[in-house]
Amino acid sequence: MAEFNLIDEPWIPCIGADDNIIEYSIRDTLFKAHELREICDDSPLVTVAIHRLLLAILYRAFEGPSSMQEWRELYRNGSFNKSKIKEYLEKWCQRFNLLDEDYPFYQMSQFETVKPISVNRLATEIASGNNATLFDHCGDDIEVEWTPSQVAQRLITCQSFALGFGRSGNAKINGINEILPYSSDAIALRGMNIWLQGGTLFETLMINLSPVIDNSLPPWELKDSNKYRDRQNGKERVVCRSSGLVDQLTWQSRLIRLIPNCQTISKMYFAQGRSADKSANDLMKVYRLSKDEGVSSLSLSSNKAAWRDAHSILMIPESGSKERRPECFNMAEEAIISGVIGGSKSFVTHIVGLATAPNKAGKFIFWRHERMPVPAAFLSNIDLLKRLGSCLENAERAAEALRYRIQRVTKLYLSPDCESPGGHRPDKADVANIIEATDPCLTYWSRMEEHFFALLESLPNDWDAATGDSKPDEEQTARLTWRQSVKLEAKRALLESIELFGTTARAIQAIAHVSTDFYDIDLDQKSVKKKKVKGKEEHNNES
Repeated sequence: MAEFNLIDEPWIPCIGADDNIIEYSIRDTLFKAHELREICDDSPLVTVAIHRLLLAILYRAFEGPSSMQEWRELYRNGSFNKSKIKEYLEKWCQRFNLLDEDYPFYQMSQFETVKPISVNRLATEIASGNNATLFDHCGDDIEVEWTPSQVAQRLITCQSFALGFGRSGNAKINGINEILPYSSDAIALRGMNIWLQGGTLFETLMINLSPVIDNSLPPWELKDSNKYRDRQNGKERVVCRSSGLVDQLTWQSRLIRLIPNCQTISKMYFAQGRSADKSANDLMKVYRLSKDEGVSSLSLSSNKAAWRDAHSILMIPESGSKERRPECFNMAEEAIISGVIGGSKSFVTHIVGLATAPNKAGKFIFWRHERMPVPAAFLSNIDLLKRLGSCLENAERAAEALRYRIQRVTKLYLSPDCESPGGHRPDKADVANIIEATDPCLTYWSRMEEHFFALLESLPNDWDAATGDSKPDEEQTARLTWRQSVKLEAKRALLESIELFGTTARAIQAIAHVSTDFYDIDLDQKSVKKKKVKGKEEHNNES
């Protein structure tokens, strides 16, 4: 196989205006960005990695933008300046050859390990090495043959999402044997990766191309590809710190050298490269401050959808705060304030991430790619965001009441006298098993998603632009509609769950102890409380 140059060869999956998917090269993707709708791969991790790569190329090709004025000039053109992109890509053309002998793209030429491994290891979602199985059940022991296009997608994804944990082993670099540090997480692995989507791919890339003064270099511009990597000095790990934004977008978390066959690639040399940068500077992350962890990126939860954290994701940090929201939100806000983008515009927020099992940081149980419509008003109006947070809190409190009621029904079903003085307490395992089988919260939250998206669209209408304040309570249609939806969906989910207990006398008696209706107090009360009075539980949240 002579070469596969990412600048010329098609490998980026794009959706056109006609909704058809077609692969383009780097050059064509950027040249046609104003005609394309979006980049979208079956793997959301690939989608994120491609966006990060293209943003880095744009920063280098335009040597900016370094100011809002430069950004406005680029945006108002409606398409990317082809001459600047062409000049940049031609200058570094050889470095984008996936199989170049001296400078293979995103790899290290003078590098080999004791034995090559399957290219499966490039994909975090495939069961290989330390990776848990998500959707693909291939493994290290199964040899695959990927096309250069497939390998290109997985290579850049691995550099952003490789999973740490485990011994990296020894390697020969530039003819010298080295002991390499233990594997560590790639830069984008932990936390949500967030970007805004505009009407075209051009608008999407521009709204995520925040003005910055940055002189850092991507790997393909380095004279020494051996420069940016961690080293082992005795028992000490010597890390390679971030030098800037472009460096972070093109972080080389693994040392890799592909071994091509005639037309495909199945093996490679693979080892630890750079450990993730821990500073709160990734432009696609949400950073929040906590007493236990300090400043850390907001992660996906394994037991709830990302939209339930919308308030935390969109929240505008206070001046001087160490907390940060994705830079694209600040970019969009500035563009709206300056009049480049209309204030009535609505964006789509993409949220991609991997979630780990509780207390098991090395075991991923799913990935998720969520899309959330975000009207421009939410990017700058703190009061509106607070109201959104209050609405979400109402739904969470209703879920607490819902969870409590099904728990109470379950206990009374297993032990009808459990609330009486000296009554028999049901076995905790039996209670847990029944609750798991009848849990009404799963259907409740899945149905609330549709109502939440409607809330996002309508909540800005509860704001009175003339007075600069919210409308009177009785005129806040969006908020009132949301509260009514919460109560109705909670009741609906509870009724469906208690039906599973059947119609025996025991079931009817247990169900009779709880109300199936939900009221304002269930949305506003902080928690469901119970207290013991002379050996029995007294329940005080049954409306």
